Formats: sequence, C-alpha cells, structure tokens
Amino acid sequence: MNSGTLPADPDTVDCRGVTVVYGPDRYLSPGALEDKVFLQPGRVYSESDVNRTYEGLSRLSILKYVNIVMRRVPGEVDGDGLLNAWIYVSRTKKQGVSVELEGTNSEGDLGFGVGMTYQHRNLWHRAEVLTAKVRTSYESISGNLEGLINNRYTEVSTDVGLTFPRFMFPFISRDFKRKVKATSEVAVTFNYQERPEYTRLIMGAGWKYHWTQRNNTIRRTLNLIDLNVVSLPKSTLDFLNTIAPANPLLRYSYEDHFIMDMAYSYYRTNRRHNDKSTRGPVAQPDIYTLRVYGETAGNVLYAASAIGGRKRSDGVYKVFGIQFAQYLKGEIDYTRLFTLDSRNSFAFRGTLGIATPYGNSRMIPFEKRFYAGGANGVRGWGVRTLGPGSYDSRNSVSNFINQCGDINLVLSAEYRCKLFWVLEGAIFADAGNIWTMRDYENQPGGVFKFDKFYRQIAASYGLGLRLDFTYFLLRLDVGMKAHNPAVNQEPWPLIHPRLSRDATFHFAVGYPF
Repeated sequence: MNSGTLPADPDTVDCRGVTVVYGPDRYLSPGALEDKVFLQPGRVYSESDVNRTYEGLSRLSILKYVNIVMRRVPGEVDGDGLLNAWIYVSRTKKQGVSVELEGTNSEGDLGFGVGMTYQHRNLWHRAEVLTAKVRTSYESISGNLEGLINNRYTEVSTDVGLTFPRFMFPFISRDFKRKVKATSEVAVTFNYQERPEYTRLIMGAGWKYHWTQRNNTIRRTLNLIDLNVVSLPKSTLDFLNTIAPANPLLRYSYEDHFIMDMAYSYYRTNRRHNDKSTRGPVAQPDIYTLRVYGETAGNVLYAASAIGGRKRSDGVYKVFGIQFAQYLKGEIDYTRLFTLDSRNSFAFRGTLGIATPYGNSRMIPFEKRFYAGGANGVRGWGVRTLGPGSYDSRNSVSNFINQCGDINLVLSAEYRCKLFWVLEGAIFADAGNIWTMRDYENQPGGVFKFDKFYRQIAASYGLGLRLDFTYFLLRLDVGMKAHNPAVNQEPWPLIHPRLSRDATFHFAVGYPF
C-alpha cells in the first residue's frame, strides 16, 4: 500500500511507515496508534489484517469509534491495484465518575452505604486505564453491647487498578507483543472492617497479564504475583476460642494469614466469531471449550525462609510474624455443545480440580478450597450445601464453613430446545461432589478414598426455563436430588421423591456451562 495524499493539515506524524493525522487534540501518542495497526505499507491487502486492526484499536478504551476505508490511489490504473487505507478514530470521554447509594434496616438498626468509582481512560496518552473505587458502609447496633469492642458495623474498602493495553515485560520482542494482543494489570486493595467482636484488615496487591491469539479462540492469563494479607488487630477476649474452639477452617478465616501465589489459566475453543461485516456468532454443529488452571503459593517465601530464617516452635515459617500458605492447586474444565438442528442442542461438561497443602501449610486456605452445589454445579443442592464426601450437614448455617474440600468433580449433561419467542427449555442431569485430601476431625466422612469415592458421588436431575435476549440470558432451573451420599439422609430420593426436601430452585444469568 502507498501512503497516498494526506489532507493539508500541519499536524501529521510518521511512525514506522504509518502516517498519523491529528485533529485539534493529540490525545493518543503516535506509537499507541501504530502499535494496533496491522495494515503495513507495501503489503498485499489482507482481510485478516483489517480485522486485526479493528480489534486492536477497539481494545483502546479511549476510542469510541473506529472505521477503516480503502480507497484507490489517485492516478493509478485498474491493473495497478494500489490502495490507501484510511483509518478514522474518535475518542470517548477521558474521565468518568459514578456514585452508588444504599440504605439498610436490620430489625430497626439503620445503616447506609456509599460507593464512588473514578476512571481515567487515557492516563499517559497511551490508553492506560486507571480505575479507583472507594466504598464505605455503616450500620448502628442497639441492644446489649456488654463484652463487645465496637457498637457498629463499619467497612471501608479501596481498590486501585491500572491497565496497560500492551505486554509490559522486559526482554519480549515487539513482534511477539503485537501477536498476542496482551494487556497488563496492576492492582492494590485495602479493606477495613469493624464489627462488634473484632476489627479486621484485608490487604492485597497483584500484577497479571491477559493475552489472546487466533481471533480470541485462545486466551491466557498469568498472575505473576498476587499478595493477600489478613490481620485481626483487635478482638473480644477469647474471640477465636469462642467461635471456633475445634474448627481449624473457621479459625483460619479470622486468624492472621499471608498468601503469596502465582497462577496461570489457559482457555481454548473452536467457536468462531464473525468479522465486522457480519453479525452474531457463526452457527457451528460442534463447539468445544477447554479451560485449564494452575496455582501455587508460598514457594519463594519458603525458600527464602529456609535459607535465612528458622522455624517457630509450631514448626512453620512466618513473615512479619504471620504464617504464609504453601499449596498447589489445579483444575481442568471441558465442555462440548452438539447442535442437532436449529432448535435443539445437547451440551456436556466435565470438571476436575485438586488442591494439596505442603511445606508450610497443613490445610488449604478456606477461600482457595472447592465447594459443591449451586446454579453451576450439582443443581439438586444449593450453593455450598453438598459434601465433602458423605459429610452430613443438614444444610445448617453452623456447618456452612465445613462444606468445602480439596478435590472437586462435576459431570453435567443438558438437552436444550427453543420453544417460542425468546423462551427456551432444558432437561438436565448432574453428578459430582467434593472431598478432602486429609481426614479432618470437623469434616467426618469427607476424606477421598479410592474404594469409596464412587459411592459418594451425588446425582440430581431437573428442568429449566431460559429467556434468551441474544446479549444476555436469564435462567431458572429446578433441580431434584437423585442420589444423596450424606449419611443419615435418604440415599435415593429418586425412588422416594419429596418436593419440600429434594427440590432446589436456581435463578442465574447465562448458561451453566
């Protein structure tokens, strides 16, 4: 392609063969624009390069409008086939602020919440996005406050994040950065909580990368570092021993702890999407999706502690007086959709996850463990009400903390059909459960054993109705228990169904898989 004739505008910049013509405002640097342009002078026209340019420029949050027009070079004859590519862009608002307000009334105790979000979409004229969120809430407490340290519920949280629309890492070639279409994110969080029984601080920081390939059919995310610190500086006398005298899971949720992890996720699909000239996804008879996730924590800290530190009397290393977690976690999820005809389809999903503590930890952190049940799991159970193993919870609030595990298995099959208008119907069956890697006293029957686990797989079935509005889908599923592995409960509700005991309703947005 040749550069062609430019308008009589003095504010033009040449950047690696691409001519950038500015209006009254140079709101984006020439390099930020050229980096997203894949139409290079002298190259043969390629529709793929046009689509990649559309996609690249659309990823710049400061841009609202992108249009590419091909024009014949003036004076050229038909046989020469020389074209000029004119790329027109216009920007959106550089900054924005939103405010949220809410009021609460809990049995006569009044409260309120205020949240504000600020966003700058072009911080350093290269489409960097700064997002800052602040939220505070307060609720008064009446009644007997004897023995408590606070007379209110108060929470203040702050999140600050910065997103770069490129791969921010040394020693990576420019060609690779352009090929993978990456974004880099850095974020810090702070949360301060005051409750009648305690004051808690939760702090975090992280650096991650997102990148895509092959028209978004391959996506990767690398959490290079993710730090989380929980501290309980004040609490009522003997608070932990009162709420959890013999429950290590509940104690861990409130005790000071430190997590420094690294994670990687891989997503692949054969789902095709149309380019700018068409609308909606391309109909495909067979679509698969593969997700693989891996996470590890504490290895760098453990190595550093082993070299320059010493274990405490309880046999663990600590950083700033706080024990850090060390574990390995992996998960794989595979789904397949078979389109039978324009109105009928069949979907299948299989998920397997395993997490194990080692080194400095004897238990996976509560927030990193698996749970079962819910709108996207075994739908005969509510969220976090199934397992682990044959554990008998009776769905009680006091046992909620115990219903998590280190191994997760879910198998689902669903027949979907279009009824009329936007209404769809579904018939589904789910199976699965969670288990623990070790035999914990507060989770009897939860440990995984090869000679028992297959008898502890829960099963459910049900019907669903969905409203498909193209851009989003509303879903109502009714799941019924078919096999219940929990001890002291009806093992085969499929044979002896009881609606009040076995039915669970789920309302959600989007398909379950």
